[in-house]
Amino acid sequence: MRLVNERDLSESERQHVWSSEQALDLVCQALLDRQPIEGLAELRAGLLIDLDSEVLHQIEREEWWLVRAEADYIEWTMPERAFDPKMIELMQNPPAQPSRSPRVFRLIDSVTGEPLAQRHYIATVDGDTSARRTDGEGIAHLFTSAEVQQISMKIIGV
Repeated sequence: MRLVNERDLSESERQHVWSSEQALDLVCQALLDRQPIEGLAELRAGLLIDLDSEVLHQIEREEWWLVRAEADYIEWTMPERAFDPKMIELMQNPPAQPSRSPRVFRLIDSVTGEPLAQRHYIATVDGDTSARRTDGEGIAHLFTSAEVQQISMKIIGV
């Protein structure tokens, strides 16, 4: 529930307001129990004297209304296309996805035998090139399909 100024009430909120008598009882109890009420700070900000009795007076004079929580519920309608039989069939039987298998290479210096950690290289997989970098152990990870014919690597700066 929340308090709304009379001038700010929307048409849907007007359909979900408590009567002034019920609102007085609910707000009075919330004030006694020190329960938070949304909109109460805005109501108090407009008062000359910030007293609970003045808050209740605003509700009694119907300048502020207590709106039920139901006013915030929205009737969601599903678009017609969400139930398209073709989409449901695709979701139940998705097409086969191409698989990619990991290829792991450890790149080492041919003279010292040390791993080439954090080194940039260019990988060419069946003619497609991409710039990459090895990890901290000199490992190069490539994810390719099983049908790959040729892989080559050129280390940059060696």
